[in-house]
Amino acid sequence: MKTIRLALLLSAALHVMYIIATFGIGFIRTLNYEPDIIAEADNVTMFQNEVAIGTTGSPFYLGFTFIVLTVILALGLFIVQRIRQTR
Repeated sequence: MKTIRLALLLSAALHVMYIIATFGIGFIRTLNYEPDIIAEADNVTMFQNEVAIGTTGSPFYLGFTFIVLTVILALGLFIVQRIRQTR
């Protein structure tokens, strides 16, 4: 049971680190963005055709990766425990 709890905790920690890193990279890129207004002044188009706010992923994808990563980590921890017991 300890192995499953540890695998769940590690999976949650890795997912939180991934989300924080993704947010942090986007935040840093936003802070450092400087538009080149002079070069873009001649290239005017309608916003309806050119603007894309962003993309979203399915929340089921995050749940699926959480479960799969938990299973992989639990198997890895189980194998490590077995190796340590045989020594």
